[in-house]
Amino acid sequence: MKSSVVTCGSSGLVLTVVLCTGVLASPGSSGDQELTYSRDVAPLLQENCETCHRAGQMAPMPLESYQQVRPWARSIARQVAARTMPPYGAHPESRDMLGSLYLSDAEVETIVDWARNGAPEGDPAELPEPKEFETYEGGWKLGNPDVVMQIAETFNVPADSGDRHQCFGLDFSAPVDLWLKGIEFLPDNTDVVHHFILFEDTQGNFEVADATSPDEPGVECPSIRKTIPGVQQLEAWAPGGTKALAPRNMARKFDADTKLVLQIHYSNQTGEVQPDRSSVAIHVAKPDEKITKAFRKGYVMGGRLYIKAGDAESRHEGRSQISQDITVYSSNAHMHKRGKSMRLSAILPGSPAEETILWVPDFDFDWQWNYEFAEPMKVPAGTELIVRSVHDNSASNPNNPDPTIDVTWGDASDDEMMFNIYTYSVDDEVLDVTPNALDPSWLEASKTASRGATGD
Repeated sequence: MKSSVVTCGSSGLVLTVVLCTGVLASPGSSGDQELTYSRDVAPLLQENCETCHRAGQMAPMPLESYQQVRPWARSIARQVAARTMPPYGAHPESRDMLGSLYLSDAEVETIVDWARNGAPEGDPAELPEPKEFETYEGGWKLGNPDVVMQIAETFNVPADSGDRHQCFGLDFSAPVDLWLKGIEFLPDNTDVVHHFILFEDTQGNFEVADATSPDEPGVECPSIRKTIPGVQQLEAWAPGGTKALAPRNMARKFDADTKLVLQIHYSNQTGEVQPDRSSVAIHVAKPDEKITKAFRKGYVMGGRLYIKAGDAESRHEGRSQISQDITVYSSNAHMHKRGKSMRLSAILPGSPAEETILWVPDFDFDWQWNYEFAEPMKVPAGTELIVRSVHDNSASNPNNPDPTIDVTWGDASDDEMMFNIYTYSVDDEVLDVTPNALDPSWLEASKTASRGATGD
């Protein structure tokens, strides 16, 4: 059975149906019998949808019973048939992915046929046993975190403010070096939070910027590197984009006394002021997990990004030469509102052919998945990684903020970007690091309004 970390959420958009669906039965799975909810559909929804579509989760409706599912049957069928749901972009030409949600034609037909034939319930005696989900206190997905940080004060997002990028300082200053296994983000107000980016404030410039905005929490930062020079990106999240923890015996070093800045992209279209106090969680390696390799990030991006007004097929390419043997674990495509498609491929040494790693033919700015490979990919030295993208700056793109202007690279959503992020380790790297334990006295002292912590 496919498995993955799956997150669902809303981002201030008009909600239709958020269907997180994985492996579905084919039309012939019940022979010539009529497809029913109890026998054919409930097991599929339970296994593949209820991660998001259950009480207390961020999807707009639960799908845990026939009574809950039946009113949505036709809408679910329409969304699935149109392939707008599930919101998963990796085409089957990509490498095999953990938890692939791409539906085959037969799987789509199963749902459509069931709905078309009246969405019958069938015999409740054929229902599967209710599924038990592993949950963690506070709503976290990857386990109980070691440190939880919340923005210090509630930020009131102005009514109908459109895109608003606000930066907040997080008072995190661990007294010892740590090794990070993963970072999670938890939106407080899902009506307005679109995405997060966590930065290291390497030059301590946040306080200077924050002083220019004394009347509200944080500082507006549409171009963060101009507002806070010297920041370096640590992690990011958009709906669908929760990244798995680093593999066993791998982690990223996190220096003592590191200062953090959280950039939150808000999009408030509700007509009302919206309060938000979102949180970030950190998972760290413990002393009983020897770190033998660093878990790293790589980027493949185009050079000069220039998209002419009205151009529906603006094509761009970037290449990166791999200088040492590496192992790649995941891939993520990133563009903004004009992004249309992206493909990451590799030309291995001695081979003239390109091997597709990740192809996202219908990029969705509102769902930016991190695609975890079913099996890590060995990438030898001399491999060339190639990323190709298409941007649609025409009036036919419903997400286009303004098709009449030329667009270049920029941090704002109305600007554009084009790069692929991948996680990797270096094959011949051998570390021998015993991670520091989190000091219980520091953990206790850290439980302030802006930083809470949990520890073993």
